[in-house]
Amino acid sequence: MKTKISNFFKLNYAFILSFFIPLFLMSCYFISRQMYPFGSNSLLTVDLGQQYVDFFAFFRNTLLHHPSSFFYSFSKALGGEMLGEWAYYLLSPFNLLLLLFPAKNIDAAIFLITILKYGSTGLSFAWFIKKTQMLTDLKVIMLSVSYALMGWFVSYQLNLLWLDAAILLPLVCYFLNRLLLDQKQRLGFSIVLALTLIINYYMAYMICIFLALYFFWLSVSNWTDFKSFVSRLLKFISASILAAGLAAVIILPTFYSLLKSKGQYTQQVIHFKFEYFPFKMLAKLVIGTFNFQQMPSGLPNIFLGSLGLIGFIAYFGVKQIAGREKVAALLISAFLFLSLCFEPLDLFWHGMQFPVWYPYRFSFIVTFWMLLLAGRALTKLTWPCWGPASSSLIIYAAILGYTYLNRHQFSFVTTKNLWLSCFFATIIWLLLFIHWHSVNFIKWLLLLAAVVAEVTINAYFSLNNLSYLSQKEYQQPTNSLAADAKKLKQLDHGFYRTGQVYSRTKNDGIAHDLYAGSYFSSAMEKSIPDFYGQLGDPDGDNYVTYSNGTLISDALLGMKYFIAPKQLGQTNNGQPLNQLTEKPDLKTYQKVGSTKLTEIYRNSNSLPFAYLANQQLLQFKNYYDDPINFQTQWLAQATGHLSDQYFVPQNFNEVVFQNVNQQLKLTDAVFKRKNLGKVSQIIFKFTPTTNDSYYLTLGASLDSDNATFYLNNQPLSQYETFRHTVVVNLANHAKGQEIVLTVKFKKPSLWLNHFVLYRMKNQLVEKRIRQLKSQQPQVKKLSERSLTINFKSTKQKQLVATTIPYAQGWQAKINGQKTSLKKIQGMFIGIMTHGKGRQRITLIYQPPYLMLGLIITLISLGCCLIVTWLWQPVKRRNR
Repeated sequence: MKTKISNFFKLNYAFILSFFIPLFLMSCYFISRQMYPFGSNSLLTVDLGQQYVDFFAFFRNTLLHHPSSFFYSFSKALGGEMLGEWAYYLLSPFNLLLLLFPAKNIDAAIFLITILKYGSTGLSFAWFIKKTQMLTDLKVIMLSVSYALMGWFVSYQLNLLWLDAAILLPLVCYFLNRLLLDQKQRLGFSIVLALTLIINYYMAYMICIFLALYFFWLSVSNWTDFKSFVSRLLKFISASILAAGLAAVIILPTFYSLLKSKGQYTQQVIHFKFEYFPFKMLAKLVIGTFNFQQMPSGLPNIFLGSLGLIGFIAYFGVKQIAGREKVAALLISAFLFLSLCFEPLDLFWHGMQFPVWYPYRFSFIVTFWMLLLAGRALTKLTWPCWGPASSSLIIYAAILGYTYLNRHQFSFVTTKNLWLSCFFATIIWLLLFIHWHSVNFIKWLLLLAAVVAEVTINAYFSLNNLSYLSQKEYQQPTNSLAADAKKLKQLDHGFYRTGQVYSRTKNDGIAHDLYAGSYFSSAMEKSIPDFYGQLGDPDGDNYVTYSNGTLISDALLGMKYFIAPKQLGQTNNGQPLNQLTEKPDLKTYQKVGSTKLTEIYRNSNSLPFAYLANQQLLQFKNYYDDPINFQTQWLAQATGHLSDQYFVPQNFNEVVFQNVNQQLKLTDAVFKRKNLGKVSQIIFKFTPTTNDSYYLTLGASLDSDNATFYLNNQPLSQYETFRHTVVVNLANHAKGQEIVLTVKFKKPSLWLNHFVLYRMKNQLVEKRIRQLKSQQPQVKKLSERSLTINFKSTKQKQLVATTIPYAQGWQAKINGQKTSLKKIQGMFIGIMTHGKGRQRITLIYQPPYLMLGLIITLISLGCCLIVTWLWQPVKRRNR
C-alpha cells in the first residue's frame, strides 16, 4: 500500500503540489488575518458581503426547503424569475459545499470554497501545461502557482462566482488541443465547454471569444495544408454547437432573462478611443498594485510574476519556435492588450456593456495566454540563449523604469513594491538564463522558491489593502433577521410581504425567506427599478430598496408586517442594527411581537397580492419623478374615486439660512454658500397641526453626495443614493410637536430639487383602503411559482389587479379555462373575469424557453451517445 502511494506521488507530485501550494499559502494568509473560523474577521467584503453571501443562503434554502424557488421567488423585490440568477450566481459545483454547513456558518463555508478554488485553479493549469507542452514537473509547478495567484484571481477573489472560469479555461483549451491535434476525446471539448456555459454564462462568453483566438493559433502553429485546416475548423464549429446544445436548457431561458434585464442596458454609443494611456497598464505588472480604488474603475489586473513575464517576452526570441507561430501569437497578443485599453474592444469582451465596478474582467484570459507562451518558451529554450535573455532584460527593465518614473501617477505603486519587483526580477532572470550543468535540479528548485515567494508576496500586499467585515458585524444582523423570520412564521402562516426599518443588505429577503421588497442583482429586470423610481423608493440599474413606503404604498403592495430595531434604551448593549429608514408611520401600525433586538408591527390595511379594482386602473399612466401623483392616481383609479387628493402641500413655519444666500422660493431653488470655509446649512421648522402622516419629497440632487440631513438634531435615516425623487416619512401622531429638519451642504451649492413637504389625509386614505379590502379575494400560495385566487364576483366584468410583476412566463386559468393576462401600470399582472358568481383563478409560472431548451439538450445528449457508439469500433481497430 505504501509503495502504491509513493509511486502515485512520484508520478503526480506536480499536480499535487500545484493544488496544495496555492491552497496552503492562501490558507496561511487568511488565518494570519484571523478570518472565521480561525478568528473574529471574515472574508466578506464589498459584493461578497453585500450580495453574494445572501445568494449562498438562498442556495441552501432552495435546495433544502423551497425547490420551486429555483424558477421563481417572491423574495426577489416584488417577485421575479430566478433561473437567470442561478445561471449567473449559483451554478458552481463548489456551492454544494454550502449544504455541509449550518446557515449561521456560511462564512466558514466561503472560506473553504475560496481556498479550494485557489488550489483547483493551480491544478487545472498544471494539467493543461504539462499535457500540452510536456514541461518538467518543477516548471509545471512554477507556472501553475503563478496562474493560481495571478493578479486577477487575487484582486477578484471576492467575486467567487467568476473564479470557476479561471479553473475551466485551461481544461477547455486542453480538450480543444485533444480534439484538433490528437484526434482523441471527441466529446471532451463539447462536454467541458457546455459545463462552462452552464456554470457561468457571463464568463463563458469571454472564454468563447478566446477559444476562437486559440483555435487560430493552434491551426497556424500546426499547419500542414488547407484541407487539414478546414477539417479542424469544421470539428471546432460542430463541437462548439454541440456544447451550446448540451447547455441549452440553461442558456435559452437565461438569454430571455437577459433581454429583460442586462440586455436593456446595452451601450448604444461607442467611442473609438483609448480609455487611458496604454502604457499605464505596465504598472500593474509590479508587485502589490491593487487597492480599493482599483475596484470601481482601475487598470486591468495582469500581474503574473517575473517568470511569466520574462518567459512571455523570451518566447518571441526563441529560435526553435517557428516564425509563423510567433507571428500568430504576436497578432493575438496585440489584440488582447489592445482590448485592455481600447473602448470598442473592451465593450466587446463585456457583452457591449461597461462593467459596474471590477473593470477588465477578462484579464485572466490575458494572463493565461502569457503564461502559456512562457511555458512554450521554457519548453524550447536551450543554452546559449542570449537573444531571449537580452530582450527580456531590456523590456522588463524598461517596464520597471517607466513605472518608477511615473510612480506618482499611480496610487497603488510604492517604492517598496518597486524594489521588491526589481529584486525578484533580477533573481529569477539570473536563475533562468544562467546554465548550471552539474546542479541543474538545484537551480530549478531555487527558481521555484523565488517564483512562489514573489506571487505570494503580491497576494499578501494586494489583499492587505482591503478591509473586511468582522464576524460580529455580519453575525449580529444576520441572527436578528433569522429571529424575525422565525417569529413572523409563528405569527402568520399566510402569504404577505414584510417591510424593513433596519437591514443588513438589500438581499435580506432571499437570505431569510422574507418577501421584503428589496433586491440587488446584476440580472434584474429593468421594469422593477423603473417602477420603484416612480413609487418614490431608491433604485438603480441593479438594485431596488423598499425603504420609503407611505401608508398608501404599504397597503397596496401588501406590506403586512414591518420589522424595526428597538430603541437604544430597550436593549442591554446598545443597538447594533443599522436603521434603514425613518418610519414614524409605525405609530399607525400595531405592535404584535418582539425579539431580542427588534419589534414587529402589523399593518391592518395591507391588501393581499391580488385585489378587486375598478377598471379605471387599466388607464393608469406613468409618472416619473412624481411619486406623490403616482400613488394618488394608483389608489384613486383602483377605487374609482378619480377626484380624490390624498396629499396636501404644506409650508414650513420657519426657515433659517446659515452662510447661505436667502430666497423666498424653496422648491427647485439653487442655494449657494457665502463663505466656502465655513459650514453652510438651512434649517426647516414646522409644527404638525394634525396627527396625520407628513412626508417630504427629495429630488435626486439631494442624495448623500451633495447634502447631509438631520431630523431633530439626529442624522436622518435614509438610503444614501437615489436617482429619482424619493418620499421621506418625517412625522406621524406628532400634533403640536415642532419638527426640525437641517440640511448641511457638502458642495459650494445645493439644488433643492423636488423639495416639497406634504400632509397626508390619513382618514381618507384609510377609508379608500377599507373599500378595497371589503370584498377581496383569498390568495393562496401553492408554491413559489403557483398560486390561486378565489372570490365571488358581483359584476359581469371584474378586474383582478395584482402586485405580481408581469412576465411572459405566467399563465392563468379562470375556472379551468385559459385566459390572457393584462399588463397594468406598466408593471403588474391584471386579469379580467367575466360573469357573476364564484371565480377561481390559477396562476402558474413556467420559465420561457425552458422546455425548448430541455428538448435541445436531450437531442444533444442523444447525439453524444450516437458519437460514442460509432467511435467504439474505431477505437477497437486502433488498438
